[in-house]
This record gives sequence, structure tokens and C-alpha cells, in this order.
Amino acid sequence: YLKVSKQPRHPRPPHIKYRVGQVVKHKLYNYRGVIVAWDEKVKAPEWWIKKVHGTEEINEPNYTIIIDTRDRLVPQIAYVLERNIILSEGSIVHPLINHYFESFDGKCYKSRPWHKKVYPND
Repeated sequence: YLKVSKQPRHPRPPHIKYRVGQVVKHKLYNYRGVIVAWDEKVKAPEWWIKKVHGTEEINEPNYTIIIDTRDRLVPQIAYVLERNIILSEGSIVHPLINHYFESFDGKCYKSRPWHKKVYPND
């Protein structure tokens, strides 16, 4: 929940659709961002889940995304359901980009070595 796990995510579950470093767009709110982490299912305090999702049972992957500051003026991080994002294109502007990633190949960000150890198959 809005943080990156220190436990390696290996093996990668086949139902996780997106990968760390991919640029995505939120279907409802239209902001773009880059995935920095994922959870197989929502990992957040019960009060947060109820506040964001109501009584709906959430049993799908969630992604931690750093949001492009051209879409949100203040640097933000979001925790988003898989169903609410789609792949997008272009680079992302956010003060944490260089913390997690060392380069961008035009499609995907390449994780720094410490981050790659946590998500070795992304």
C-alpha cells in the first residue's frame, strides 16, 4: 500500500498483467504514470479499502504508480486496481523517477539494480 516491498517478487504470478517500469494511464482519471510496484491483491489497511472501494471485495492485482507531474501539479503516488489502467506511451516527469529507474528506452523504464532485485522478472 503506497510503498515498495523489500521482499523479492519471485516467481512472478502469471495473472499479473503489467510490469514495473511500464507507462500506464488511469482509465477514469486520465493521469499517466509509471508502475513502481505491484501486489497480487490489495494490501492496504481495511479503513483505506472501505474508503476507496466501499464494500466491494477486491481480489485483483494492485499497482503503485508514480503520477506524471504534468497531469498532477503536486508529485503524487497512487495505488490502483489493475482494471483501472491501460498501457500508455512517453516519458513521465516525477521527482522519484531517478530513484527507481536508471533509463527509459522510449517504451519502458529500466529499474535500478536494487529495485530489479525486488522485481527480478519485470
